Order: sequence, then structure tokens, then C-alpha cells
Amino acid sequence: MKAGYNLSSDKLLKKGKGWNPFLLVILSFAIVIVVGTFLLFMPFSQKSGTNMTLSNFVDCLFTAVSATCVTGLCTFSNGIGDQLTFFGQLIVLILIQIGGLGFITVLSFIMTIFNKKISFKNRNFLFQAVGSTSFGNVVAFVRKIIFVVFIIETIGTACLLPVFFQVPGTTTLEAIWRSIFHCVSSFNNAGFDILGNTSLLRNGEILNTLPDWTYNYLLSVTMILIVLGGISFIVIFEAFSKKKPKQWKAFTKVVLLMTSILLIGGFIIFVCTECFKGENSMSPMDALFQSVTCRTAGFLTYNQSDLTIGGRILSCFLMFVGGAPLGTAGGVKVTTIFMVAVALNSYVTGREVHSFKRTYSNNTIIKALVLLAMAFVLIVICYAAVASIETKNENITSSMLLFECVSAFGTVGLSQNCTPLLHSWSKIVIMLLMFLGRLGPMTLFQVIQNNLNNKSSKSFSYVEEDFLIG
Repeated sequence: MKAGYNLSSDKLLKKGKGWNPFLLVILSFAIVIVVGTFLLFMPFSQKSGTNMTLSNFVDCLFTAVSATCVTGLCTFSNGIGDQLTFFGQLIVLILIQIGGLGFITVLSFIMTIFNKKISFKNRNFLFQAVGSTSFGNVVAFVRKIIFVVFIIETIGTACLLPVFFQVPGTTTLEAIWRSIFHCVSSFNNAGFDILGNTSLLRNGEILNTLPDWTYNYLLSVTMILIVLGGISFIVIFEAFSKKKPKQWKAFTKVVLLMTSILLIGGFIIFVCTECFKGENSMSPMDALFQSVTCRTAGFLTYNQSDLTIGGRILSCFLMFVGGAPLGTAGGVKVTTIFMVAVALNSYVTGREVHSFKRTYSNNTIIKALVLLAMAFVLIVICYAAVASIETKNENITSSMLLFECVSAFGTVGLSQNCTPLLHSWSKIVIMLLMFLGRLGPMTLFQVIQNNLNNKSSKSFSYVEEDFLIG
């Protein structure tokens, strides 16, 4: 049995011209989505029983994509809590966990359980696929990720239990299940919940029975889990290591700095734009939660349709930026925005590109600029496609569609209540946007890196010439 497992894993993870690690990552996500779709389409996954229609299949596919890409957008009008059975909810939870960690990471961990030694080819594959910073410690790196996730989600579940035990009419098993689901969804920045179609709104059918302190406690725990999931495993490892802050890598410092700026800055701006507008004003807690959840989480405590223009613009910006690389968050990542900002400052001031007593290569700067540009173009193209499809839909405005597209690309899951109203073709475009938003940056990094590092075999070079720009 052991020999057979070694053979199959070697075939799967061998490094060769036919097996690009990043291509295999994309294929693995696609396979997970297909399997999840058919499981959700089965009668035992839905409370309504058998509903073998094309529309229902598209909704199941949309849910599988949204869960695997840890987005949280949902086409079920009553939410997955009312639509899916326990088995269906369990499938969504598994898809969220696999999507947050990455299928290759989960597979690698299973391999390390049954294989004491990993071949050089497999180790090299894992090094590229999981984004490890050390080739020699890639196996330990994978194990450490799984261990940290298990610890955080266990503690998070325990912290949430007192909340759901206070919901009237809730059994012990229901409270435990709701705690587990909410914790996993929060840490993986998925935004799915089984609390009805109101997410974490105070007037929800489940949360409206909770005392104010319990509700605020729930939001606090949720925000902590969201931030921990979005700041990168590398940052968590280094922050809890024996190193002093001065010894931390530039990556860790950049992530923590940008995360702090976006969270605090977002909170202040939301307070200014949403808390003093009179009717339907945000509370300070809502403003803080909005600043956190826009970082690719998707839970909401405030109706997104009531946001002011300034609030919508800020929300779209935060969703576009997202979290940190090698975490559960999406978006173009805070390190990309930081690198572009540092490069622009360097260009204006005429100084070398540097920060935290470190300089950065031109390759890194070009990667950041290209990724930013391609993300913007992708959103514009998908928005144009969806807007064309929904031209005759009087219930959806252009601003709602733009908000939806940015949310999908950033794998956030916030919506202005238009997701269930979308045409099936629009849902397909949104699914593609979620898929590319989750896997696109990783693929782009690899493609760009290969192109930049590919040495030309030409024995000549072209004459350099500049021309007017702008």
C-alpha cells in the first residue's frame, strides 16, 4: 500500500516539462471545484431535495467556485444556511478549507504523513507550489502551516462557542457546528455563514436575540480571525519566533505596516463618511468591521447599498488591495501596493528604490506594476461584459455591478444584494473573475518571473532608443 502511494505521488508531483507546478495548482483547484459542484447538486445536499435544473446547477457551481476561491458571494437568496443540508454545508466548509490552504498544501501534508522522505523532484515542486522561502525546509514549512491553522481554528472555535450557546432554541451540536463553520470561514477570509441571508447584520434572524456585548464580542473575534488569516503565514511564523522586531525580514515589516495603515486609515475614513450622515448611519464598530472585512473577508454588519459614494470607493479600494501573499486573503496584495508606492516615490525624488534598509530589484518592481495593471484591466473587461449582459435588468445599477466585480476579483464576497439577481451568463463571468482573482496573481508571478529570468540565446542586442511618454 505504501509503495503504491509513493508511485502515484511521484507521478503527480514529478518535476518535468509536462508538469509546471503553477499549472498543476490551477488544475487542482479546478478539480476541487468540479467535485464540489456535483456534490452540492445532489439531492442530499439541498433541503429542497431534487432540483435538477440548469439554473440550480449554475448556482451550485457558483457556490463551489466561491467557496474554493474563499470569496463568499452567494446566489442562493436565503443563504447556504437555509438552502443546504448539514452535508451540503460540510461540503462548503471543506471547499473553504482547501481553498484557503491550497490543495497542493493539503496534499503535501498528507504526503509527509505517509512518506518520511521526499524526493528532490517532489521537494522542488513543493517549494515552488506552496511558496516556501526555504528549499531545504519546505516539508517543515508545510507542516508548520497546517499546525498553525489547526491551533488558530481550534482556539477560534472555542472562543465562539459562548456566543452561539446563547442563541435561544440552539442545541449543543448546533452551537458547536455554527462555531466551527464561522471560525473556519473567518480565518480563511471566505465570508460564508450559516446564519441566514443577513450575514452578521444586527437585525438578523439569529443574531437579533443576542445581548449587545455578545454581539460585539462575536464581531471582535471575527475581526481577529480575519486579520490573522490575511497577514501571511510567514508573518505569523516570524512574529511568534524568538527574533526581535529589528531582526524581522522586510516582508514582515511591510505587511504589518501596510495592514496597520489600511485598517486604521479605512476605519477613520469610514467614520467620517458613514457615521455622521443621519439616517442609516454606521456605528463606530460597524466602521471598524467594514475596514477589516473589506480586506477580502466578506462578512457584513452594514447594508452595502446604504454606503455613500465615498464609502463605496474606499470599500472598492480596500477590496482591490486585499491582504498579504501566502495567506488566505485575495486582492493584488499589500506588498504589491507598497512596492509600487515606493517605486513612484523613488522616481519622483530621484533616489534608489529602498525601504527598511533594503533595496529591491527591478524585476520585483516590474512584477508589481504588471500585476497591478493586469488586475485593473481584468476587472474592467469583466465589468464591461457583465454590464452588457445586465443591460435590461432594471434591478441592478452599473455601480452595483462594479462593486460586485471588484469584490469577486478580490475574493471578498461583499455585495449590494445583486448576486442572486444576476443572469446565468453574468454569474459565469463573476465565477471566472473569482477564479482568476484567487489564482491569477500566483500564476502571473510565475509567468513574469520565467520571462524575466529567461536568458536570451541571441548573440546580438538591439540599439537602445527612448521616445516621448505621456
